[in-house]
Amino acid sequence: MAGNWTPLRAQHPTDGMEWMFSNLRPSGQPVIPIFDGWYQKADGSYDLCFGYFNLNTKESLDIPLGTDNFIEPKRFDGAQPTHFMPVPGPPNLYRRYFCTFPVNVPADFGKTERVVWTLRERGKTYSVPGHLGSINYRIQELSAKEAGRSSAAPLIKFLPDGPEGRGRSGVKAGPITVAAGSALPLTLSVTGPPSVIGPGGVMDADDDEERPYIRNGKTRAWWVVWAKHQGPGDVTFSPPSVDLWKGDTSTASTKATFSAPGNYVLRVQAIDNPGENGSYQFHCCWTNGYVNVSVTK
Repeated sequence: MAGNWTPLRAQHPTDGMEWMFSNLRPSGQPVIPIFDGWYQKADGSYDLCFGYFNLNTKESLDIPLGTDNFIEPKRFDGAQPTHFMPVPGPPNLYRRYFCTFPVNVPADFGKTERVVWTLRERGKTYSVPGHLGSINYRIQELSAKEAGRSSAAPLIKFLPDGPEGRGRSGVKAGPITVAAGSALPLTLSVTGPPSVIGPGGVMDADDDEERPYIRNGKTRAWWVVWAKHQGPGDVTFSPPSVDLWKGDTSTASTKATFSAPGNYVLRVQAIDNPGENGSYQFHCCWTNGYVNVSVTK
């Protein structure tokens, strides 16, 4: 898809609607696709990062791949989520989901070319173009140093013998087969230099209800979050997230239970995050993982 991208009026469905982006509601609100930015990989190609903002505080939405959830050009279609979780609750500082998937484009991808993600729901259409056209959208991939703050994407490995990697391009595991209703155990090892706060990494070690990233005098090194990325039924994680603390174990475990048979993709994000989603503030640094699961009856 070359040339200038011109949004259609149908792609701006806010006209005449009663809701506003600042008005989060329990249900009835849309999911907005978001282009987070781009980064260049070692092979010269680029990854375009996409996330989403579900404006519902309680309602999850499922939009299957197809006419209501697609990416153009078609060769890039298929990696996007079909399950959209509600607004993250406290203690999360940020209220949306960042870089839930990347789209890889070749090294010669033009600055005027676009990769457009479209969601259709409740009779409205929402689209966002991903592009390389602005240096302002360039994001750091594996490490960042901003305002005396050092951050690095952790290395994750699916245990016991799964693949490993780091960064938002994603570590892919599976397929794994499990029966519907049975718990699937999942364990990650998470290693790497956790970020520090401020010059020299000095932080007040007192526990504070306003700072849940401090516990018993220890700061949180990584935050591991599980979610359903694609699939026909419900997925329950126990627990849905794990905090890893400096000086403690570097493994995070959960159990996933599936309500219906079919093919699923699970997403895990391991975030270098001693503060309240501090890594998201700099669009760096965390690692995505994806697990393909085949669920039988």
